[in-house]
Amino acid sequence: MAIKEKKETKSKLGEILSKDYKWESYLFFFLSLLVLILGVLILTDTITISSDAWLVGSFPTGFAIILVVIGSLTLLYSIYPFFKQALPEFKKISWLKGKKYWGNVVRVFLFLIVFTLLFLLYDSFITEILQRIMG
Repeated sequence: MAIKEKKETKSKLGEILSKDYKWESYLFFFLSLLVLILGVLILTDTITISSDAWLVGSFPTGFAIILVVIGSLTLLYSIYPFFKQALPEFKKISWLKGKKYWGNVVRVFLFLIVFTLLFLLYDSFITEILQRIMG
């Protein structure tokens, strides 16, 4: 008696969905940005929807919120493959411990404060010079 081997069959839809196409992520990213921007423009009343429009005319704010949510989720979904390859590398990073970490944090903030004061000083000098020149 011969044993029949069971062939594993894949659906065509599964093959299409699992295959990576070269420009798919870029197109998906671009379209998600358009949907997100459209939703924001409707929310800020830059673009108005006529009240005569079927279904969305009665609820433009709800429609805009749905667009923003869908746009945000698809934007994250389109960006994920680019960062997916970097996730294992994050596990290899050794982070600083306690005192060394806080010492670096304090140094960075002091550096920022010094440069902020320096740029404010430069700005006041330049403003004063321009006021004297312009009269």
